[in-house]
Parts: sequence; C-alpha cells; structure tokens
Amino acid sequence: MHLRSLRLRLLVTFGLGALILSSMFASVTYLGVRHVLIKNQQQTDLRQSYLNAALIRSTLYTSPPDLDSLLNSIQHATSSNVLVQTHHQWLSESPGATTGDVSTAIITSVDNGKITEQTMNVDHRIIFVVGVPIPAVETQVFEIFQLANLENNLRVLLQLMGVGALLTSLIGISGGLWVTRRAVRPLVEVSQAAALIAQGKLSTRLVVTRADEEVQQLTESFNAMVSQLVERLERDARFASDVSHELRSPLTTLATTASVLEQHRDELSPAGQESLDLLQADLSIFQALVEDLLEMARSDAGASQLVMETVPALELVRQSVRSGARRHGIQEPSVEVAEGVEQPWVRVDRRRFERVITNLIDNAHRYADGAVAVRITHQDGLLAINIDDAGEGVALEEREQVFNRFFRGRAANDRGIARGTGLGLALVRDHVQAFGGTISVTESPEGGARFQILLPLIAAAHA
Repeated sequence: MHLRSLRLRLLVTFGLGALILSSMFASVTYLGVRHVLIKNQQQTDLRQSYLNAALIRSTLYTSPPDLDSLLNSIQHATSSNVLVQTHHQWLSESPGATTGDVSTAIITSVDNGKITEQTMNVDHRIIFVVGVPIPAVETQVFEIFQLANLENNLRVLLQLMGVGALLTSLIGISGGLWVTRRAVRPLVEVSQAAALIAQGKLSTRLVVTRADEEVQQLTESFNAMVSQLVERLERDARFASDVSHELRSPLTTLATTASVLEQHRDELSPAGQESLDLLQADLSIFQALVEDLLEMARSDAGASQLVMETVPALELVRQSVRSGARRHGIQEPSVEVAEGVEQPWVRVDRRRFERVITNLIDNAHRYADGAVAVRITHQDGLLAINIDDAGEGVALEEREQVFNRFFRGRAANDRGIARGTGLGLALVRDHVQAFGGTISVTESPEGGARFQILLPLIAAAHA
C-alpha cells in the first residue's frame, strides 16, 4: 500500500490515535493509582511508627535492657528497621538498619522536637523514613519502612497498563481497518468506473446497494454526469456525421466540376489555371477532412466494424508503406528490420492498419520533409514499429496533445503549414488502440520525431 494512499493514512491515524489515547489514559491511571497507594501506605506506616515509639518509650522507662529484643520484635512484625538515638548517640538499631538511611535534615528536625517524615530513593530503593521525638527520655526514634512490595506491585501495574495500551491500539487499528475499508470503497469504485469510461466503455455505471446517504448521493451524481457526457458525445457524433454527409454531395459536385475544368485546362488563362490548381488542392484537403470526420463519427457511435485478422507484420508494413507513399506521391521510406526479428504476426484490421501507416507517413511529409525510415524491432515482448523523420521534432509539452482531435501543433504554425486537418494522428491513435496497442512520440536517432507503435505479438501456432 503506497505511503500516500488515503486508506493507509486513515489507518495510521486510527492506530496512532488509539495508541496516544490509550497511553495517556494508562499514564494518568498509573500515576493516580501510584499516588494513592503510596499515600495510603505512608499513612499506615506513620500510625505504626507512633505505636512503636510508644512501646520504645515504655521499655526505656521500665526495662532499658529489653530494648534490643523489642526492636527485633518490631522488625519482624512490621518489616521495618528502627534506629534509636539519645543525646546524638545511636543507642540501638535493628539488624540490617543503617544510619545512612536517615538524612541530617531529618535528624535535625527531630532533635528540635518535630515529628518528621520523608520519602527517599536510596540505591534505586524507595524508603519511607519517620522520625518521632520522645522528650520524656530525651530520645529520638527513627523508623525506616521499605516500599519494595509496593514497588513490585506498581511495576506489575505498569506492565499491565502497557499491555492494555497495546491491545487498545490493536483494537483501534482493527476498527480503523474496517472503517477505512468502508469509507474508501466508494472512492475505489468511482475511480475504477472513471478508468473504464476513459477507456471508452461509456455504458459503465455505479451500482451501490445499502449505501449511506452521502455515498448514494455521490453515486447518483456520478451516474447523472456520465449520462450527460454520453448524451453530449452522441449528439456531437451525430452532428459531425450529419454535417459530413451533407457536405459529401456538394463536394462531389465540386470535384466533378474541377475534373471537367481540368479536361479544358488548356483553354484557361494562366490565372485560371493557377486558380484551378488551388481549387483542386483545397478540394483534396476538404475531402480528406470529411472522410476523417465520417470515420470518427462512425467510431464514436460504435457503428464502425473491425475486421480483425492475424497477418504477417513485416509484409503488411512494407505494403502499407508502399501504398502510403504512392497515395501521397512521395518517396517511399526504407523499411529496416532489426536483427533477431523473424516473421512476427499481429492481429489487426488490414484497412485500418494501412490507414495508420499512411497517416504517419503523410504527417512526416507535411511537417518534417518526409519519413527517413520505418524501423521494426522488439521491445518488452511487443512488436515496435518506429516511423522516424529528421525534422524539428515534437516539443515535449506537445507529445500528448498531438493525438488530440484538431490539434495541429506549434510546428505547423511556425512553418506556415495550413494543409493538415488535425485529425490524422487522432485517427491513428483510435485505430492503434482498437488493435490493443499503443502509440507515442519521442525523439528519433536522426534528431527529429519518432512515432512508435507497440502491438502485441501473436504466437506462430495461432497464426
């Protein structure tokens, strides 16, 4: 799936959104639970410290030698360590307790008679220290609570929160996959339908069942647009066909008249003979234009029948080149066959294929002083027929436009050529596409233009 795909971007948005939201929720939940658990634990430990301090004061009053035994009992009962200080001297401490766990600030504060508590991080351990002064016996009691169990619980909670965030992200991606597939499907169907219409399948319509209101509206608008487009194309095709038919009768009359005048040419004055030549030249162009318009109108209306045959390509190309040169009264370009190209077979309409080659040779004659050569080779498993000329070439920005109807290009205007109709190359493209091939224009080895026809090859066994 391409990075710029709308579906991929929506999917990534859903996934990242779910991950960010679940991570934020997990973080807030963890911090809140952590704060509550630590606060509750500290309150419990603080109350326990008051009780233990009272026991220590009572023992110091009644039986000081029993202090060590009492500290051991406290340690086993509460899992805490107790330090007892009198007159800045450590009187006793629980096994495992160290005075390094008690900061100077706590000691000073307790010496001043204040009950002090502090949470510290020592050697990657969280400890809770409570200092309780006992003024009656001039003693300070410091109790150190280890929060290791609470740390383990919080670590497990954090892991669970991480797993939950990951699962939430996966659920978000799954939901995004379903949503994007449902949301993008109409766009894909519209794109596919538009591509079919661009290929000439004007009967294509969108059919969407159980669609949302917006999708249904898009479907109806698209189908209405296509229907209007088809109606306009049919109207234009009928108009071109009707006009062409109406023009044929007066053209025939004009051609007959010109033929009669040609028979009495010697009786005309020099000015009359020159006018007759201009008339015949323009009639030829006019007749070619009408014939092209008729053929395009039939093609647009679907009334043009293809007579497809499997034929030897080399023989057909040579015959078409010879016919085109003879028809336009120009020198026949050479036909060059690349090494390794044996007898290729193609499936085409003979008449239309000959028209393709004739139009390309005529185009080279009009705009580039004639075709240099017709070169035949193989390219990417297809038969390539290259018509090369040594003219000025076709500008890069015009290489797609030259196949549009009535487009004559900058070269015709620059050179003052007004003999083309702008339909020849459009007919060429229509015919080549009808054969299942493609045509393009590039630069020829001679520096001019190269019109390249690519046709699918037919295996000899099917010829």
